[in-house]
Amino acid sequence: MDWGHGYFTQTGYSFGYYPETMPARLHWAALVQGHQARSAGFRYLDAGCGQGYNLIVAALLHPDSEFVGVDFMPRHIAHARHLAERIGLSNVVFVEGDFTALAEDPSALGMFDYIVAHGISTWIAPAIRNDLARFVGRALAPGGIYYNSYNTMPGWLATTPLQHLVLLEQERGGPEAALEAARRTIATIVASAPALAGALPGLKSRLDSIEGQDSSYLLQEYNNLYWGPVFVTEMIERMAGEKLDYLGTASLAEVHPAAVPADLRSLVEGEKSVKIREQLRDYAINQGFRRDLYVKGKLPFFATRQDQLIRAQRFACNPLAARAEEGQPYKIKAGGVELHGAAPFYNELLDRMARDPGGCTVGALIDAVEDPAFKAAVVETLCMMVHGGWALPQLAEAAPGASLAAGRLAEVVAEGAPYRYLPLPAAGSAIGLNDSDWLVLDLMIKGTPREQMPEALLRALKTLNRVLLKNGETVQSPEEMRAIAQETVDDFAENRWPFLRAQGVEPV
Repeated sequence: MDWGHGYFTQTGYSFGYYPETMPARLHWAALVQGHQARSAGFRYLDAGCGQGYNLIVAALLHPDSEFVGVDFMPRHIAHARHLAERIGLSNVVFVEGDFTALAEDPSALGMFDYIVAHGISTWIAPAIRNDLARFVGRALAPGGIYYNSYNTMPGWLATTPLQHLVLLEQERGGPEAALEAARRTIATIVASAPALAGALPGLKSRLDSIEGQDSSYLLQEYNNLYWGPVFVTEMIERMAGEKLDYLGTASLAEVHPAAVPADLRSLVEGEKSVKIREQLRDYAINQGFRRDLYVKGKLPFFATRQDQLIRAQRFACNPLAARAEEGQPYKIKAGGVELHGAAPFYNELLDRMARDPGGCTVGALIDAVEDPAFKAAVVETLCMMVHGGWALPQLAEAAPGASLAAGRLAEVVAEGAPYRYLPLPAAGSAIGLNDSDWLVLDLMIKGTPREQMPEALLRALKTLNRVLLKNGETVQSPEEMRAIAQETVDDFAENRWPFLRAQGVEPV
């Protein structure tokens, strides 16, 4: 077997951002689930860091901490190192490494307070999965947190026929052709084979979801030889062998019982066995992707300390996230289900957070709520709102120097880089921007006079071979292009820019 060990190495992975892996999010998730995690001066490892963008965002937001990215694909490490150097980060290093070799001797990398492995552990060969677990067990410091996201059963069960056919098609054609051929063939069969469609009703929706997804992700998801979703019990048992105990979930919408259908909550939450409880939870919501947290020695809180820390945490309103329409609930995707939040209560909390650009503490929000039932639900609701993007946890103080690095990111995107998420220094997280917003941000940061921005935006879009859209159609008229460019600049300057500045993005 070649150096890839059956892993799909013909193309690079996407330039993604995964909010649950951010240190501030991990710290909050651990806090509400009863574990004391480090919030400053920590060491953080990304095992299978891909192109490195996600880790670079984390390192940019926490300059007081050390970050290490490991990946065995040279093209990933080359990109990550170049970007880190380009934007001036000195607290992150990228290492070309193999989990098998690292499991034998991880000492060169040192010990870590956080280790994350996003999506990788069910894409690699069984032997390499064991090596990854062994490496994590040896490199994670006592009290440290391991974030492990991976494909699970039963949610991925319906997709196994498609993935199997992709591998068969790959034997006679390239990876892109194999994926498309398998998709077309399975779609034809599903349309005419009621037995298969009836036995696997989720197969059609999975086929539909492929349309429009990032091809870099799709190729790595479906073309790996050892692709294999697992039951959560298998992962819990594997990590227990490395002294790691299951803590809970990094998916904030799934921290509380609301994510489980009401009729099944007593069955799931009343189960004393952690393994059986989590398996029942996955059955209840047809879970297909887990974001698990493990600890190497749980560090519980004494008496009132947990409550004190929760009450002291600040949250800010994200004005760029659309609120629920009049008469409609807030809709939150949690695992395989959609939850509905009470709009009046959500709006009340968001309005209170919006009064101060720096947000509001949890304690102040709780104290301001009069209804006892809603008062008790503030923390759960904040978790839901963070998951949905309406609220942003705030760091104790914005990272010094982060604005400079963020500005350099905007400059790189203006040159054509495919990044989509802008780091917010005050929030310890990032926010998605479209092409035009990134380009206007670059102009803002560089101090371009506002009256010159519409034409500058149009020139930049033309240079990058990008177009302006209206109602999904490409705008052709020069007059209409100028009008849309003016609207884009005005909207950014009046709505987005004040929010971004409040979150620590500043001219440099």
